[in-house]
Amino acid sequence: MQILQKYIKSIYFIITIYIIVFLSWFLGGDFFGLTEFSPFNMYGIYILVFILVLVLIFFENTLYSLPMFTGFLFIISNSSITFDTLDTFGFPHIALILLLSSLLIHFIRYKSKIKIGGLFLGLLLIAIAYLIPLLYTDFTLKAFSVSIVGLMYFILYVFLFSTMKKSNIDYLFKLFIVISLLLVSQLTTKIIRATLDNSTLDFIEVLEWGLSHNWGPNFGWANINDVAFYITLTFPAFIYIIFKYPKNIFSWLLTILPVVAIAISGSRGGIIGFSIAVILIILLLLSRGQKYHYFGFMVIIIILLTLGILYNDVVIKTIQTMIASLQQGTINAISSSRIFIYSEGIKIFNDNPIFGSGWISIQLVADASGWSEWRLYMFHSTIIHVLATMGIFGLIALLIHYFQIFKILFNNFTLEKKLIFIGYIATQIHGLIDNVQFAVPYSVLIPIIFVVLEKAAVPTVFRKEGRKYIYDSSLEIPID
Repeated sequence: MQILQKYIKSIYFIITIYIIVFLSWFLGGDFFGLTEFSPFNMYGIYILVFILVLVLIFFENTLYSLPMFTGFLFIISNSSITFDTLDTFGFPHIALILLLSSLLIHFIRYKSKIKIGGLFLGLLLIAIAYLIPLLYTDFTLKAFSVSIVGLMYFILYVFLFSTMKKSNIDYLFKLFIVISLLLVSQLTTKIIRATLDNSTLDFIEVLEWGLSHNWGPNFGWANINDVAFYITLTFPAFIYIIFKYPKNIFSWLLTILPVVAIAISGSRGGIIGFSIAVILIILLLLSRGQKYHYFGFMVIIIILLTLGILYNDVVIKTIQTMIASLQQGTINAISSSRIFIYSEGIKIFNDNPIFGSGWISIQLVADASGWSEWRLYMFHSTIIHVLATMGIFGLIALLIHYFQIFKILFNNFTLEKKLIFIGYIATQIHGLIDNVQFAVPYSVLIPIIFVVLEKAAVPTVFRKEGRKYIYDSSLEIPID
């Protein structure tokens, strides 16, 4: 039993869970030309649910449930999933019943009490803002299903804050590294699939096609823009490991994978957000790092420049494709119809300025424009989206949420919090022109991140010598 407990608390458990996530996503996705919701995808989800239930029942500290909670976010692989196909094999009803039952059992078994954390008020107000438009808009099951997810985010936060005894920020960063590598792996399979589907083309032509088509169908759980900003959000975790082990060359080499993935993703917003994160990270390394960090940074720059020279045709074609995407005539075309969406969002906000027009309001725009009927559209901007769907009340709720986020971050602004801040602020800037803040995985990851920060057994494992951060293993304590 002690061996099992040690395993579940280790990074090997996280890796195991994400191998299950990747295999389920891969075997049940578009790589094999599947158009129906694959049993492999559902089997993977049920395996995660089963493991999550066991962990919640037998482990008092819910820190070790995080790999499953986050694994659900990246496992759906069918790019044409609808609200109808989502019910395949009884999912999500059976899975939701099992999940809620396990939460209740955990609360009863370990006699947990509801506690109010630092994000409580903001997330509660956002949950209410999601629901209020249901009172005066046309009721549909789809509208209800989407509007209630704000309450689910709030419940997740309250549950984790109330049940997580002590957390380990190191554990969170390890989880983020595995998530980032999963995203890189998923993008790699898309590139391989595009190459196989365009076997008559050379790689440069495949690259041009992939960049202009976002590497084919979406990823199932999201599209290429989402992949980009989740890589941005998790990328600072690599820098955490570098600060801990600056002499470990493997840690430095790992950073190349997300950098290359973003570069060839074809996501313009993703490149902007990631570039902001990289600039902030470089400034952090140069101002707070040691001589080993300067050396490692120069090695990575040399490697990237060498790769750029060796594969200069790839670099040139990537730049040319990006420039071509900015030369499509009208601003609306260049912005992938965002200007039109923003204008419609403002009109919808004017219809119900106080509490908004609800989460399905953009569906009327989508239907009128001939877009796919099954996909839930958003307004591609945090500000426009919150005003159109939840009105001024929703904007106030979001501002309170932001205030609480930054209050937690800036209270004892450790190196760990600085790295979280970099990923967060870069993705929020990306969110000014894309669906970030209210994307389901993002809305789940944020409560998880800040519960871990609030419940951290130790605020930092780095001591400061002058302006430099030095890893101090004596600051680490074991977590039950």
